[in-house]
Amino acid sequence: MRDTTTELLAKGYVLYMKNGKIEVVKPPVFGEVALKYQDGKMVLETVSTQKK
Repeated sequence: MRDTTTELLAKGYVLYMKNGKIEVVKPPVFGEVALKYQDGKMVLETVSTQKK
Protein backbone atom coordinates (compact mmCIF):
# COMPACT_ATOMS: atom_id res chain seq x y z
CA MET A 1 0.00 0.00 0.00
CA ARG A 2 1.38 3.41 -0.93
CA ASP A 3 1.63 6.12 1.71
CA THR A 4 0.11 9.51 1.02
CA THR A 5 2.25 12.62 0.98
CA THR A 6 0.96 13.65 4.40
CA GLU A 7 1.78 10.25 5.90
CA LEU A 8 5.32 10.34 4.47
CA LEU A 9 5.92 13.84 5.86
CA ALA A 10 4.56 12.77 9.26
CA LYS A 11 7.09 9.91 9.26
CA GLY A 12 9.93 12.40 8.64
CA TYR A 13 10.56 11.65 4.96
CA VAL A 14 11.88 14.46 2.74
CA LEU A 15 10.01 15.13 -0.49
CA TYR A 16 11.32 17.31 -3.31
CA MET A 17 10.85 17.86 -7.04
CA LYS A 18 13.69 17.06 -9.45
CA ASN A 19 13.43 16.87 -13.24
CA GLY A 20 9.65 16.95 -13.06
CA LYS A 21 9.43 14.00 -10.63
CA ILE A 22 8.63 13.97 -6.93
CA GLU A 23 11.49 12.25 -5.12
CA VAL A 24 11.25 10.74 -1.62
CA VAL A 25 14.21 10.40 0.76
CA LYS A 26 14.04 8.26 3.88
CA PRO A 27 15.76 10.05 6.75
CA PRO A 28 18.70 8.26 8.38
CA VAL A 29 18.38 7.18 12.02
CA PHE A 30 21.44 9.34 12.81
CA GLY A 31 22.71 11.75 10.18
CA GLU A 32 21.52 14.42 7.80
CA VAL A 33 19.89 15.02 4.45
CA ALA A 34 21.18 17.97 2.39
CA LEU A 35 19.59 19.35 -0.77
CA LYS A 36 21.63 21.68 -2.98
CA TYR A 37 19.99 24.18 -5.31
CA GLN A 38 21.42 26.07 -8.26
CA ASP A 39 19.49 28.78 -10.10
CA GLY A 40 16.36 27.79 -8.16
CA LYS A 41 16.57 24.14 -9.22
CA MET A 42 17.49 21.16 -7.06
CA VAL A 43 20.74 19.68 -8.35
CA LEU A 44 22.11 17.41 -5.62
CA GLU A 45 20.84 15.26 -2.76
CA THR A 46 23.28 14.06 -0.11
CA VAL A 47 22.42 11.66 2.72
CA SER A 48 25.04 11.24 5.45
CA THR A 49 24.72 8.64 8.18
CA GLN A 50 26.49 8.37 11.51
CA LYS A 51 26.83 5.69 14.15
CA LYS A 52 25.92 6.51 17.69
